[in-house]
Amino acid sequence: MGGDIERVGVRMKRSRRGHWGWALLLLLVGLIGFLSYRPTMRLKAELPPGFAEVRKEWNAERRTAEERTARAYWQLAMNVVQSQHAYGTKLPENPVAEFKLDEREFPEGSSEASPATRVKYWKRLREAWPLPQAWQEHREWTLAWFPEMMTRFAMAVSDYPGRIWARLNR
Repeated sequence: MGGDIERVGVRMKRSRRGHWGWALLLLLVGLIGFLSYRPTMRLKAELPPGFAEVRKEWNAERRTAEERTARAYWQLAMNVVQSQHAYGTKLPENPVAEFKLDEREFPEGSSEASPATRVKYWKRLREAWPLPQAWQEHREWTLAWFPEMMTRFAMAVSDYPGRIWARLNR
């Protein structure tokens, strides 16, 4: 009978150890989830006020063409520029190379695809870029923090022997 009690005790120890393993795993997954689900700022889909140039003296066709051009440049800002330049940063003086309309929709030589129009909308984008009302906060899953954390960890580990040696030589 004494052997039975010991077996029960061993089983209890194993199951407790197993619970700690699951708890540790759950804690680790929760920490990674907490660090990975971060707020990011994204440009709003709607054009900010004043981005599209619309004049009262223009006819409906001209206003529609200008609105289409403004939306195309804003779409470039959303799809290309914000992946290169974060909220709160200053955009370069000159347009980035990718800030160019698709030649299939806007043929080269058209007024919409002209260098002057491109520069005009880049200037307007630079004016709208710092405005909080042009942006909205999204929460996204990202592991962008992981490489930085691993670099810091590697630097700390590589510096550790030097710090121990410095303490020993005091």
